[in-house]
Amino acid sequence: MRTRLEYAWRSCVTLAVLAALPAVGDAQVKIESATFGGLRARAIGPSTMSGRIAAMDAVPEYPLTIYIGSASGGVWRSRDGGLRFEPVFDDHTMSIGAIKIDPSNHDVVWVGTGETWVRNSVSVGNGVYKSTDGGDSWEFMGLEDSERIARIAVDPLNGDRVFVCATGHLWDANQERGVFRTKDGGETWEKVLYMNEDTGCSDLSMDPHAPNILYAGMWEFRRWPYFFNSGGPGSGLYRSVDGGDTWQELTVGLPEGDKGRIAVAVSPPRPTRVYALVEAEETALYRSDDMGATWEEVNSSMNITSRPFYFAYIVPDPVNPDRIYKPGFLLTVSDDGGESFTSPFSAGGFDVGSVHSDHHAMWVNPLNSEELILGTDGGIYFSYDHGGAWRHAKGLPVSQFYEISYDMEFPYNVYGGLQDNGTWVGPSRKSGGIMPSDWTLLNGGDGFHVFVDPSDPDFIYVEYQGGNLSRLQKSTGETKDIRPYPESEDTKLRFNWNTPLHVSQSNPGTLYMGAQFLYRTRDRGDSWERLSDDLTTNDPEKQKQEESGGLTTDNTTAENHTTIYTISESPVNPTVIWVGTDDGNLQVTRDD
Repeated sequence: MRTRLEYAWRSCVTLAVLAALPAVGDAQVKIESATFGGLRARAIGPSTMSGRIAAMDAVPEYPLTIYIGSASGGVWRSRDGGLRFEPVFDDHTMSIGAIKIDPSNHDVVWVGTGETWVRNSVSVGNGVYKSTDGGDSWEFMGLEDSERIARIAVDPLNGDRVFVCATGHLWDANQERGVFRTKDGGETWEKVLYMNEDTGCSDLSMDPHAPNILYAGMWEFRRWPYFFNSGGPGSGLYRSVDGGDTWQELTVGLPEGDKGRIAVAVSPPRPTRVYALVEAEETALYRSDDMGATWEEVNSSMNITSRPFYFAYIVPDPVNPDRIYKPGFLLTVSDDGGESFTSPFSAGGFDVGSVHSDHHAMWVNPLNSEELILGTDGGIYFSYDHGGAWRHAKGLPVSQFYEISYDMEFPYNVYGGLQDNGTWVGPSRKSGGIMPSDWTLLNGGDGFHVFVDPSDPDFIYVEYQGGNLSRLQKSTGETKDIRPYPESEDTKLRFNWNTPLHVSQSNPGTLYMGAQFLYRTRDRGDSWERLSDDLTTNDPEKQKQEESGGLTTDNTTAENHTTIYTISESPVNPTVIWVGTDDGNLQVTRDD
């Protein structure tokens, strides 16, 4: 099996290596492909942190065999309980939505591709894959146009019968969505639950003792370039008692009117008990003790209902029917059937800062329910005492880099801004090998552009989300906020989530930064001047960040639009500046 060392950072390192080559003055000079034919990627890090985890499953026999699916880093496998991970899916799409091990044959592993979130930066998949040799090789099994798959359920009595919860296209309508069933191990599929071409499956749960009983959440949603909508008449909660042949909508006790994303889970020790998190005008957690015939609202607290289009996942304990886990911004747990929740971090006196926020996947060992595996935006964590203490899995390089750059030291250093994991710098090469301790965290949050000042490498410019910009001085350790601010209180700047920053290669101390206006500083950020009027369309129909989300408003800087997205200074004439916007405008200035 190939190791991730052959693949990790392939794009980052290759770009950095190519960028560090001497510049060619004649733009017409051709470079033969053979010049770089021997170039191979090598892993340089960082390995002290990881990235967003979307799915997981494990074999509850020691040492645990664990499969991890990441948002854009493929599938990884550990055969020693999480001490070491290896990539097993690199020949296929890197965006993963679901993983399920056949309960009757642990060599059979199913993978559904495509992460199921509705943000404007998600990656898509291309269907379902199956391995029959424990992940060593994979076969494509179809549903190519499903784009995103939220859950897979395998009949524990008949491994050839598999159900797939296909969320479907995010940006447009399509028909390959809903619940699909195969009775022949994936050779053929039939659509057994379908609403319309705007509604997909958000969750699927099978009664482990009676696999003919299934529950499915159906979710109507749509993403547009400038906003998204979660919710509509197509959403609902359904049950089948005949293995998917027929379905009944469950409504008694659930909210009336339009619903959004729905998470559903059967309690394994008491399968008549079912939990459902229902996004609605008033989102809440519901519990049924009669197989979904009637429902009772049990919790509507902020920790449970926050951002239900994003944190739509509930995990019942395999032993205690009153215990249920709710991953979200932080992990919370209930021991009274969902009526109250606490965080195992704060309850156990654990340092919250040691476990990354934003939790999307979880596994509880059915043979030892004190053993938990938690998937976060910062990777995988293990607990062996119901969440009292946690161990972070190292060496799982599935980070998502927004931007990278390099300096001119020898050997050069590589800088990068990561999704929800800050901004880091580390060496491209080091005698004796690069160690985790060789990497340094420069800033937190979502990291974006980072540049070393070309005229004075003592200064580093570091961005994080929403147009925030800092200047670091290496010699003194001083950090200063240098983002531009509006000239008057009446003006509100619109910064893109990935705000463009350009450091001039021609004029020392000169930087350009874009909101809807282009700004310039000539003193490394101590002062700024506005160079332009609004360069975007300034279209109110594209500025709906305060309305975006549908049933649940998602008013964050991630949905700022009609913004400048890219800035480029001519390498021939520095008075020529090009600006591109996220709403399609291309602008140029040729004067200073």
